[in-house]
Amino acid sequence: MGGSGGLARDCIFAYQVIQTLFNGAMPSSAEAISHGRIALSQYYTVQTYKYGGMISSFIGAVLLAVADRFILGASGPEFTRAATYAIPLIIWGAIQYPSWVGDNVQLATNRPYLKAILVTGEQIIRIVLALILLRKLQIIALIVAYFVGLLIKDFVAYFINHKTCFPQRFYIWQSFVAPLLAGATHYLLLRWFTGLIWKQDQITSVLIFLIGILMSFPIYTFFYALFGGWDDDTLEELKKGAKLSNFMAPLAWIFWASSALGARLSPIHGRFPIDIRRSALLEARSLQDEKVNLETVGGKS
Repeated sequence: MGGSGGLARDCIFAYQVIQTLFNGAMPSSAEAISHGRIALSQYYTVQTYKYGGMISSFIGAVLLAVADRFILGASGPEFTRAATYAIPLIIWGAIQYPSWVGDNVQLATNRPYLKAILVTGEQIIRIVLALILLRKLQIIALIVAYFVGLLIKDFVAYFINHKTCFPQRFYIWQSFVAPLLAGATHYLLLRWFTGLIWKQDQITSVLIFLIGILMSFPIYTFFYALFGGWDDDTLEELKKGAKLSNFMAPLAWIFWASSALGARLSPIHGRFPIDIRRSALLEARSLQDEKVNLETVGGKS
C-alpha cells in the first residue's frame, strides 16, 4: 500500500484502547474461573463484549465521519488513496473486539496455546486468500483477506471457548445491535456537522478530528442508551464506577449523565437486560467471603 496504506493503517491504532481495557479485566476473569465461579466468569466476558462493542462503534463512527477529511486536509490531495483505504480498515478495526475477548478468555483459563493456534490460523487464512485473490483484485485482495481471517477467528474462538474454557454468553442487543444503531446515528450527525466546519485545510481538519474524538462522546453515549444499550442494573453499576473514578471523574460523570438521560427517554430501556448479573454478584460475594476467611485464618495462625 505504500505511504497511503501506512497513513490509512494509522487510523486503526485508536482501537488499541479497547485491548488495553480488556487486558486490565483479564486477571479478574482468571481469578473467577480458577475458583469455579462460572456465572462471574461469564459476566466478566459479557461486560467486555458490551464495552468492546460500545467503544468500537464509537471509534468507528467517528473515524468514518472525519478520517478521510482529516487525511486530505492535513496531508494534501495526493493522499486521496489513503482516505479511500481508511474506510474498510476502520470497519475492520471495529470488529476486532470479539477476537480480543476470545484471547482473554483463553489466557484467563490458562490455555494460551489456543490463542497461539487461532492467531496462527488467522494469519494463514490471510496469506492464502491474499495469494489467491491478489492477481484479480489487487489491493482489495488484502482487505478481503483481513476481513475473512478476522471474522473466522471471531466465530471460531467463541465456539472453541464455549466448549473448552467455560460456557460463553453474548447479549446481542447490548453488545452489537445498540452499538450499531448508536454508531450509525452518530456517524450521520457527525458527518453532517463536521461538513459544515471543514474547509479542506489543516486547521479545520484537526478541529473536526478533535470534535469527533473528544467532544462528541456524550452524544454517542446518549444514543447508545436511547437505543436500549443499558438496563437498570448495569446503568447503576456505571454510576458506581463514576463515583470510584479519580482524575477521570469529570469524563466518567459525563458518560453516566448522558447515558442516564438517554435511558430515561428510551422507549426500549431495560428490554434487553443482562440477566446473569445477579448470579454473578452472588458468586462475587461468595468469592470475597472465601478470601476474607482465608485472611482471617492466616492472621490467627
